[in-house]
Amino acid sequence: MNNSSRVVVGPSRSSSLVGACLAFALVAGGGACTLSVEADVPDVQVTQHDVMFPGVPMAGLAGDVSTGISFTQNLPALDLPSGIDSTVQAVKVDLIAKSGVSSFDFLSALHITMTPNAAGATPIELISYEKPAGTTVGTTLSIPAKNPINILDQWKADSASFDVQVAGTLPEKDWAIDVSVHFAGQVSYKY
Repeated sequence: MNNSSRVVVGPSRSSSLVGACLAFALVAGGGACTLSVEADVPDVQVTQHDVMFPGVPMAGLAGDVSTGISFTQNLPALDLPSGIDSTVQAVKVDLIAKSGVSSFDFLSALHITMTPNAAGATPIELISYEKPAGTTVGTTLSIPAKNPINILDQWKADSASFDVQVAGTLPEKDWAIDVSVHFAGQVSYKY
């Protein structure tokens, strides 16, 4: 199995924009008023290519079954100066059919957790999906996070394991997908 991965980070000019905003805040903060600066962090996309799921023999006779797969990804470093409050949240997951499936109509449920590769780390649920009745899904399934939580502390690890659990009338033959988790964040500074 040849898995490849990719981490995409938005433009680096956001770092200089945040720096410029902070510099302005420090210069302008000489008065008696409080000044706060907030900036959105560009979208960070962590993609694992060709995630292979084993086929389930006679799945059509068994009805809904579940299986899972895990993979590890390196996380891009967040080099934030001290004194800055920040958040990082998983905002969306995209699944793209690669081989062995022509759509995601067979999926009834999907759960993805992230566990930082650090001592004592616990899994954090990023996405929990239940397919609405009567929904038709094509070769791409985009799932927005219903309640994104701040995972900044977990992001500080060098890498994390992602666990993907799927349920439904799964294919009888092996199938592969790309999994992209989209993260976004915000930094703020008060002076």
